Amino acid sequence: MKLIEKKEEISNKKVKSIETKKVATKPVATKPARPKKAELSKKAVKKPGETPMAWAWVDTVRSYLREVVSELRKVIWPSRKETLGSTGVVLVIVGIAAVFLGVVDLILSRLVKLLVG
Repeated sequence: MKLIEKKEEISNKKVKSIETKKVATKPVATKPARPKKAELSKKAVKKPGETPMAWAWVDTVRSYLREVVSELRKVIWPSRKETLGSTGVVLVIVGIAAVFLGVVDLILSRLVKLLVG
């Protein structure tokens, strides 16, 4: 009986804590104002330190490589034991498939020889 009462107390505490949490709302995104025609006709002024268009691909490649490295850090690599186990399973299945296909090929080739003569 005490165990049931403790479970009820714990579930009541969870419900109360969930009820007391405040839900954060995100502000509504507004559309940026459209630029005026006078602003559109102005040429883009090169800022100091900005790379020229011919070298823009270098920045793109650097950005890509940074993202690749950050994603590789998130990967959970298998242990040596897991890798060897998976490799063993793959090799066994490939062997079984090779034997099966060899037997089917042998049977079909002899059948064709009987039919053709």
